[in-house]
Amino acid sequence: MGAGKVRKWVRVFKAGRDNVHDESRSGRPSVITDDMVASVEAKILENRRFTISTLSNDFPEVSRSVMYKIVSEKLNFKKLFSR
Repeated sequence: MGAGKVRKWVRVFKAGRDNVHDESRSGRPSVITDDMVASVEAKILENRRFTISTLSNDFPEVSRSVMYKIVSEKLNFKKLFSR
């Protein structure tokens, strides 16, 4: 770490900061909403043999990458078998 960074952190801690974790800040709001996750989950429960492409066709306002994120990260579905 350079001397400039050390001086910056010393200045920040003298100003009253008590930890090194990033503070929350405003940013771009998430595209994924709870309603969207619930509707995707309902669609998956209708037909368990789904693909990201078929779900993207059912929800044209959601991109494939966002759909993948909903299925894998929010709903914790994993690929079981490949053809």
